[in-house]
Amino acid sequence: MKKLLRIDSSARQSDSISRQLADVLQARIEQQGAVTVQKRDLYYEELVKLGNEDQVNGYFTPADQQTEAQQHAVAGSNILATEFAQADEYLFAVPMYNFGVSAALKTYIDLISRVGVTFKYGEGFPIGLLENKKAYVIVVTGGTPLESDYDFVIPYLKVFLNFVGITNIEFIKAASTRNNIEQALIDAKNNINTLEIS
Repeated sequence: MKKLLRIDSSARQSDSISRQLADVLQARIEQQGAVTVQKRDLYYEELVKLGNEDQVNGYFTPADQQTEAQQHAVAGSNILATEFAQADEYLFAVPMYNFGVSAALKTYIDLISRVGVTFKYGEGFPIGLLENKKAYVIVVTGGTPLESDYDFVIPYLKVFLNFVGITNIEFIKAASTRNNIEQALIDAKNNINTLEIS
């Protein structure tokens, strides 16, 4: 059975456009066949939190040599990184905050970027360990044109996903303003409904 990991990164819940669109896409994926869905709601997930010196040092210390404080500090990262590595597909719901990803998503990416779990070091360069997986990325803005000079969401997520070995990426874009939110939602939902879901 295919494992889908859904990652919500909006601080909003009831009126979040990215969550609404992710619901539509998740339903489409589930219609295609047997799939289990694991959800991480980053602003409301206790495992997603900024680290400290023990955490950073723990990343570079073999597990059997870590202090008790280091073991505690990396425990959440271990869970999230392993979960991310074990998924087959990913559904990111990403609002743009101040031209970039939210603080919660950036923290999450730092926590799952783990040597030996999502990437490894080659001869002078890193090698992603998550090949042959697919990521759907819904990106919502309040008017900033996507893929413009002011968009630091799509380029950043492309780099990160490629870094861990994920090159099959489908971006669903919804750039709206206060005056055209409903139309932006309709257009994005139409795009989702025409996607080829494997």
